[in-house]
Amino acid sequence: MRDKAPTWLAPGEQAIHPAVSRALEALERSNVHWCLLRGETDLASGEGDVDLLVARRDLQRLRDALAPLGYVPLRAWGRGPHRFFVAYDEASARRVKLDVVTQLAYGRYQELRTVAAAGCLARRRYIGGLALLSPGDAFWALLLHCMLDRETFSVAHRVRLLELAGEADCDIELRNIADVAFAEGWGAATLLELVRAEDWTALTTIAKDGRATRANGRRLEMWLRVLVNRALRRASNVLPLGRR
Repeated sequence: MRDKAPTWLAPGEQAIHPAVSRALEALERSNVHWCLLRGETDLASGEGDVDLLVARRDLQRLRDALAPLGYVPLRAWGRGPHRFFVAYDEASARRVKLDVVTQLAYGRYQELRTVAAAGCLARRRYIGGLALLSPGDAFWALLLHCMLDRETFSVAHRVRLLELAGEADCDIELRNIADVAFAEGWGAATLLELVRAEDWTALTTIAKDGRATRANGRRLEMWLRVLVNRALRRASNVLPLGRR
């Protein structure tokens, strides 16, 4: 059953860039099943990517909804489940970029795949017109992003993780990726404890050690994804932009 339609706040009440707001409203009108992955407090400027999780079955519906607003797809070779859509907003003289994923995948080359997308979308919550991950999902999604994609924790991400840690648990699909990504003994429960203790140094070390573990062939399938996606990214960089 579809969630109750959100109430969009009046201009000035919601800190969302107008071009982003128009895109999200278009997704709602088109019945696209979506939610923000992170960065809900950073939508006012239009700078940086707007990270969205979208049901795989709704990807074409999303394309159709965004096209009238001037959003065009960018090449995404070697980026796993990522699809990028960009529009130029004349009023603010800014380029607005949506980073859309239909599957939650982590690592520099999206080599660690999960099956958590459907559950995350089912548990999403509407707040002020924005579809957001539940607090537990938001915690694990952000922690894995910091550890597996970035291998670092910005000040803003540290603050957000501490806000979410109180409602996080170790009983949802996303946390299972920790058991695959890191060495034995560094499971989800330990990572949660380290966040609550604000031990960012230990978490960063675990993240980097995890990269070494995966590179040593702990899972052949993941390593093959790294090789394939790396090659595709290189090919994308040398081909003309008109070829997608």
